[in-house]
Amino acid sequence: MKKFFMTLACAVIALTASAQRASSSSSSFFSTEKADLPVTFGIRGGLNVSSMSLKYDDDLKSRAGFNVGVAVDFPIMESFYVQSGLYYTVKGYKVEEGNDKEKVNIGYLEIPILASYRYNFNDANQLQFNFGPYLAYGLHGKDKWEEYYNGRTYESDKKWYDYDDTKRFDMGLQLGLGVTLAKHYYVGIAYEFGLLEQVKDSDGYYKNRNFMVNVGYQF
Repeated sequence: MKKFFMTLACAVIALTASAQRASSSSSSFFSTEKADLPVTFGIRGGLNVSSMSLKYDDDLKSRAGFNVGVAVDFPIMESFYVQSGLYYTVKGYKVEEGNDKEKVNIGYLEIPILASYRYNFNDANQLQFNFGPYLAYGLHGKDKWEEYYNGRTYESDKKWYDYDDTKRFDMGLQLGLGVTLAKHYYVGIAYEFGLLEQVKDSDGYYKNRNFMVNVGYQF
């Protein structure tokens, strides 16, 4: 999985370098000129690889989920935008201890509010670097176990928010890099650091961690 992340990051960097070489006109590193573009919208979707920061589970592993939603770009100047949107995103984790397994998945409604630096290689290709907070609300979740005992496997599950100590609200920071090609096609990667405990009184643990790979179309 780490090799996959490294390969993907290299691919995004290569795309930006290729777009820069293809540019026939020079552009400043940071332009304070007023942006002529209106507010624009795009659709996004992609893969989550998420986990939580736990204290005692040495066998904690990441698990795959997904995200899908709408991105909104508010141009402030040519090199600076505010990017927001609304996403449905599935995060969680899994634990494997011998033959015993636990899988947790939680579906959130999430709103990022990101400062977005933009570099225009030319009229068609653009680099963006995004950083800022996100707000999320847990809609549903499930905690599923598989326990091996006396030669048999027993399965059980419980809704995540049926536990008395789970929290629905989350917030954190998102850091991301992406490129828009041919004015409309987007590819990017991002990482989220949850700042709030998702389980009450957990001594600073049970905070979301999520790596995202997204593709999309900008209208």
